[in-house]
Amino acid sequence: MTVLTDSRGVPQLVGRPSDMAGVESAIVQLVSMKLDHERCRPTAQPAPPVALQLMLALDLLCSMERPAVMEAAEICAAITKTEPTEARTRAMLSAVEFWTAGDLTAARNGFQAIVDTYPGDAVSVFVVHMLDFYIGDRAHMLASISQAVGFFADDDPAIGYLHGLHAFSLEENGLIDAAMERCRVALDRNPDDIYAMHAMVHCLYETGRHEEGARYIREYMRSRDGSTPMRIHIWWHYALFELYADNIQEVLACYRIGIRRKTSPRSTEDLDAVTMLWRLALIKPSLDLDAYWRSLFQDWEPYLEENWYLFNDFHAYITYCQVGEYDRADALLKAVLARGTDVSEEMVDIFLGFRSFTTGDYADAATRLARSFHHSFSMGGSNAQRDVVELTGIEAAIRAQNYELVQRIRETGRVFRHQSAVLQEYKNRLAALRTSAIHA
Repeated sequence: MTVLTDSRGVPQLVGRPSDMAGVESAIVQLVSMKLDHERCRPTAQPAPPVALQLMLALDLLCSMERPAVMEAAEICAAITKTEPTEARTRAMLSAVEFWTAGDLTAARNGFQAIVDTYPGDAVSVFVVHMLDFYIGDRAHMLASISQAVGFFADDDPAIGYLHGLHAFSLEENGLIDAAMERCRVALDRNPDDIYAMHAMVHCLYETGRHEEGARYIREYMRSRDGSTPMRIHIWWHYALFELYADNIQEVLACYRIGIRRKTSPRSTEDLDAVTMLWRLALIKPSLDLDAYWRSLFQDWEPYLEENWYLFNDFHAYITYCQVGEYDRADALLKAVLARGTDVSEEMVDIFLGFRSFTTGDYADAATRLARSFHHSFSMGGSNAQRDVVELTGIEAAIRAQNYELVQRIRETGRVFRHQSAVLQEYKNRLAALRTSAIHA
């Protein structure tokens, strides 16, 4: 094996000098979420260099699915057996060990140390961003990428995609105008940049521009096919915009055709399906969604034995509760707590609050969620995804006839910042509840 320096001054472990062209190409593929896995697999012919195998392992880890994580662990274990002496490779393997063991914060810190040593390491910059997202550390996410983008030349083929990461980080920290400007910069460079497009969608959601957001997604996805990165999640955003506009039939059509049309049978492709169904049930309780839930449960049923990441655990848990599989839900929560990762009291409250909601104990659900929804960031995911916790707390408080609790959640939360048909209906229900409370 040979250590060669790439165009950004980062050492790469390769077999021969001619490998570097493929490594440079794969770096851009990774940060644009289009890495060619087959070309990077250790079984490929000819055998790819260690640098490509490492990028494959990192992309597999970013799926946060346990089978993919185990595959990444096997790849890295095989590389470790060759006893590489190159410092960056060894540091990456060490950080991956933390990641596969479930210590995402230690893994993030390991990759951040690599970025500190090699500021032009686009792969590690990308991985730090993804790990910050998975642990819900939006402050570090913004600080890290804000510093990183300054080290890349303006004509670097990776810089446009890094602008997309920067845009999403700005949006998650509430800096919407700056985020939208950064989205435009990224998309001007790479119109096909799905992550920058996704960041723009978040900006439209955060500013309550539901109709514009739905139109933007329709236009963007019109020429895209089933292999488009983040396809299911983008259609989830579309359904969310239509849900707030009270276009329920459009939401159901999108659910069937866009969100549940998976690229693999893995259950974690159904993260967005779970919370979309849950939101539908909250907003339109008269809908008969039993068949949808039973179908979803079939895909999530094996997850109990594959539990690994808190955000995925949460979605499996509420699916089990929604279909009445409480023994399975309780076993999952027990497994989560037994994994040795630090799960806060507030996160346990959130899990149990959703359980109570499905049993009709709305008072308990409202109390748990009202005191805990501000801490939901620790499960990872985006602000928009975690809004389901706040919305469930409000609905539980309304059903429990606890006007004071509803008001507290509403005044300190995010959901009611903007106007929409659905939010107006909630406001009408709150006004009726207030009238009842005054008369009482």
